[in-house]
Amino acid sequence: MFIGKTSQLEFAQCLSPKLLPLIREALAKLADAEKEGTPMASGRHELDGERAFFFIMNDHTQHLAQRKSECHRRYLDVQILLQGRETFGYSLTPFDALDEDMLDDRDLAFSEQLNDELFVSIQAGDFIVFYPGQPHRPLIATDEEPMPVRKMVIKVDKALFA
Repeated sequence: MFIGKTSQLEFAQCLSPKLLPLIREALAKLADAEKEGTPMASGRHELDGERAFFFIMNDHTQHLAQRKSECHRRYLDVQILLQGRETFGYSLTPFDALDEDMLDDRDLAFSEQLNDELFVSIQAGDFIVFYPGQPHRPLIATDEEPMPVRKMVIKVDKALFA
């Protein structure tokens, strides 16, 4: 896991030299779209076909008990908060077992069998990176106050780093 600020990507040099350009490219596409005065459309946007792409999402945070922990096998997540505040649960160890395994079809699995969950809160302009296999629980309300959020989630195939 890595946490940073989009305004200070120079401090993220420890990230893979293949990942940083993708983050910059996605942010540039967002900036270009919004220069025209219209927010970038929600949904999927291309970077490098199935190897790297991103989603723009308008969502709402929820109370902790309403959120499920998830993980991915193929894709690394770079979650960039564009508006609002969001708390993430995460663990540095894999799930003990999966409760809902959709990894083959959707690269997504859910589980409540989580060890040593930790929490971190971010605000607009911050980003957080979760690696394949790393449990994380997004969209948790910060200070128990659910709110609307707008975010970008960049998905990068782990094969790019091999």
